Amino acid sequence: MDFKKLERADDEATGAVEVAVVLDAAEVHRQLAEFYGAVGAACKLPSDAQWDDVDAAGARTMPPEDYREVRRDFVVNRAAGEALAALGIEPALTPRVRATAYPDAGEDFAFELSAVERPALSLSSADPVEIEAEDVRVTGELVDARIAELMEARAEFLPADPHPVVLGDVVSVDVATFLEGRPVPRLTGKSMVLELADGSMPESFVERLVGMDVGQTRTFDYEVPRPRALGDGDVECYTATVTVLGQLHKEVPALTDAWVAESIEGASTAAEFRAAVARGLEAEATLLNRDAHARLANIELEKRLQGVIPDAFYQASRDGLRRSLERELAGKGQTIDDYYEQERMNEEELSVQLLIKSGENLRQGFALEALFDARGMELAEDDLRLACEEAFGAGSYDPETLERTGRRRVVEDAAKRIAALNWLADTAVVKG
Repeated sequence: MDFKKLERADDEATGAVEVAVVLDAAEVHRQLAEFYGAVGAACKLPSDAQWDDVDAAGARTMPPEDYREVRRDFVVNRAAGEALAALGIEPALTPRVRATAYPDAGEDFAFELSAVERPALSLSSADPVEIEAEDVRVTGELVDARIAELMEARAEFLPADPHPVVLGDVVSVDVATFLEGRPVPRLTGKSMVLELADGSMPESFVERLVGMDVGQTRTFDYEVPRPRALGDGDVECYTATVTVLGQLHKEVPALTDAWVAESIEGASTAAEFRAAVARGLEAEATLLNRDAHARLANIELEKRLQGVIPDAFYQASRDGLRRSLERELAGKGQTIDDYYEQERMNEEELSVQLLIKSGENLRQGFALEALFDARGMELAEDDLRLACEEAFGAGSYDPETLERTGRRRVVEDAAKRIAALNWLADTAVVKG
């Protein structure tokens, strides 16, 4: 591609590379010719169709202003890639493009690029790290507690004789709760089972249920201290409408050989059940300890990171976490406002959380990549496959597709971090 102007200027304050690009009229004509050839073919026009006819056909497939954007982006995207390659720039983030005009045949076309290159980072040491950790150990008390939880989960709630509600009762209720006129999903439901002594509902709510009869409906206000309340009067005021449907009796099964043989797959006695629970806890403890070692080791490794990370990376990391959260919520049919309600936080508090978390993720990720390079590690095909499937789902690994979609670099970086983190966790010197 022929450039009439191609100039690079490094912005030391932001770490960005500013690129000024000008295509001469002849190059603009060549790029537009390719665009019109592609659009004409898509619209099933003759190969020698006039450009005005192609424009008319293309504009019928979308609003005219969108078609102009597509036409411009075709030229800009091709030229941007060529310009960065010509200057030897490998952007680590998606470049930002500033184009104030549209390309026209017979005229020069100018635009600007802002790209951020991968920072030059290193570690003060690539040796194993030391961490302090109290490993989870499986004790008899822990096994007893897990068995109690499992038995509790299999409890039955049977009808009980009706009487005015008292503390310690188990009741079935319909509840509709509002906060400032908006429904509160986590405090609303039909035929909810409430144990009035297990802390499942706010104390001020439970107090208003005491004395209600079966079949009675009551609407009342109650207050709950705000998270991180500034004082005694810093509360949220809820309005609830509650109908007591019935009294219940909670019956937890006794752990006997007969019950185990009838209810637990893979065990026929209480002793076998206990041994299976213990094995499960040992497996959980192994994973928890491994994850804890990896997390603590990564924190220690980050302290060795040397070099400057441009602000653009922090912004991109924070934006990525926000998009990931919104996608996760959308998958549950929830909005960001629902999240604020569930977590009892506001936009400012979420922004601070994302800022802290994104900074940690960014620095720890770069530290792992620096460790991978410093120790001369290499990636195997299985490493790439694992990283790809963790990012894009099972069966997503296909080298040709990764190259075509530009995802190979993303997958390679992820694979490097996984490999480095595994080495870091395996070699960490654990004290405590």
